[in-house]
Amino acid sequence: RDTLAVEILRAIGNISLAACLCMALPAPKLPAAESSTNTMDSPLTAAQVVSRMVEMNGRREKALRGYTSLRTYHLELHGILNLHADMEVKMTYRYPGEKDFTILSESGSEYIRNHVLKRLIEAENESSHPDEIRQVAITPENYDFELTGYEHDGNDGYYILNVTPKVKRKYLFKGRIWVDSRSFAIARIEGQPAKPPSWWTTKVNFVAQYERVGNFWLPASNKSVTSVRVFGRSLLTIKY
Repeated sequence: RDTLAVEILRAIGNISLAACLCMALPAPKLPAAESSTNTMDSPLTAAQVVSRMVEMNGRREKALRGYTSLRTYHLELHGILNLHADMEVKMTYRYPGEKDFTILSESGSEYIRNHVLKRLIEAENESSHPDEIRQVAITPENYDFELTGYEHDGNDGYYILNVTPKVKRKYLFKGRIWVDSRSFAIARIEGQPAKPPSWWTTKVNFVAQYERVGNFWLPASNKSVTSVRVFGRSLLTIKY
């Protein structure tokens, strides 16, 4: 069980933190997955999109002085061990990166709560300092970008870019991002860890969605699916 907890934490924790640390900013809502979209040639180049995204992110990061959110964590393990755990957490953010966590309620497997969920919160808190955030930010310093398409649905447009980390650093990921064409905020991220956490994890995928809250876009949900050798499969869902 100790081995299982460590491997699951590395797999789902690292990639979940990679998504959590990407601050989403003002933008109209992302179309639902079932909505029909038309793909057309992109009005801007990849370099132009990324430049504007970084500029706008910097402006809005400074404008967001603080907020409080209520999170729910749900983790399921299926395989040799069938366990689940839930936790409700209050998180308070203060500029430029301070986060305070208060556990409001918890249920399910005590082992999973203590060795996975609580350690996940501790790891996010440790990685939320400005120096750490700069090392995982979605910027040209950390990633290469390739524009693969432009989706237009009604009045909303989204640039779709492949992102590839320049180094296999902890908390970085490889995958795709959807950038709103008006505000140049990230509206969706799909990806996998830049580096497999260990031999135990054969596959990790995550999807992070963001929603508008006042003048800012903040995390709405984060789902990570991890396949672990021998032990089976885990699903972590975070709702904000």
